[in-house]
Amino acid sequence: MTDTMVAAVFHGPRDIRIEDVPVPQPAAGQVLVEVSRNGICGSDLHTYVGASKGGATMHLPGVVLGHEFAGTVRAVGDGVDDLALGLHVAIAPIEWCGACYACAREMPNMCRKVGIYGGYRLPLHGGLAPFVCVSRRSAFAVPTGLGVVEAALAEPMAVAAHAARRAPNLLGASVLVLGAGPIGLGVLMAARAAGATTTIVSEVSAARRDAASRAGATVVVDPVAGDLRAAVRDTTGHGVDVVFETTANDTALSQGIAALHPRGTLVSVAGWGELARFDMGVAMAKELDVRFSITYEPAIDYPATLAMLADGRFDPATLISDHVPLSRLIDDGLEELLHHPDRHVKILVDPTC
Repeated sequence: MTDTMVAAVFHGPRDIRIEDVPVPQPAAGQVLVEVSRNGICGSDLHTYVGASKGGATMHLPGVVLGHEFAGTVRAVGDGVDDLALGLHVAIAPIEWCGACYACAREMPNMCRKVGIYGGYRLPLHGGLAPFVCVSRRSAFAVPTGLGVVEAALAEPMAVAAHAARRAPNLLGASVLVLGAGPIGLGVLMAARAAGATTTIVSEVSAARRDAASRAGATVVVDPVAGDLRAAVRDTTGHGVDVVFETTANDTALSQGIAALHPRGTLVSVAGWGELARFDMGVAMAKELDVRFSITYEPAIDYPATLAMLADGRFDPATLISDHVPLSRLIDDGLEELLHHPDRHVKILVDPTC
């Protein structure tokens, strides 16, 4: 192994450089992972273009990006004696303090000092590099039947699995998913796996509507050219039990409020960067419940997600739209998603080339 490697380093908005960095070495309690694939997240796009609000403003310059990754254990630090070299692992890329109110109650995703590999709030290098060091608690063994490439989907699908757990019991439920990007499609799959019998998806992109159909949605609607309200009425007769909002769009949010039957539940999964606006009067008149979901609880959601990827409840073929080399991250990855999001669901980056 050489002393240096090529990685995608964040220096500022529109300034992500493919440059040489040192190959990391695992400290005590850490694992050195050879990265197989790293997915491009919507938050990576916000970081790339520059954001004035939200989590994308908290990325630290000089840090290797990437938080959706899986790979192979190549070395371990002192104190790590339960991971074999050569084992395939998926990485839950959050670190937490273990001492705050949320951590003391086993809610690490809401830690006051939470950091994410890829440079969110803490200088933790991410997966857009051939090698990365992570804590032992971040590494989850990839089960038999799941390839290490496809295991890179574990992070966004864990978001979806957690969102489904934040909803009321979905067995026999009717569900509306607003948006069919990677998270929306994952929520659709998670809801169906949890027993939802009627699933409606609202999505403006034709390619993503097609993906939702392939993922088993009962009804798929274009909310611009079609009539979402009529589709919900015709499908359920009275409105849906649960709405999952994954778009961070006021219009979609209002459509979701309108689609719920009395005492239905809205679960907000989107990463809002602006204040949301919706009709509180309508929500009050229906006595709606509004819940929120953020990332995942690794110890619970990662094993469940990996099992669902392995047995097909999360379908990698529907989710992965392209693979690009690290050398083409900007043009064929970030810029492609910015200008042609309708062509893609999830682009995976191969950091070895």
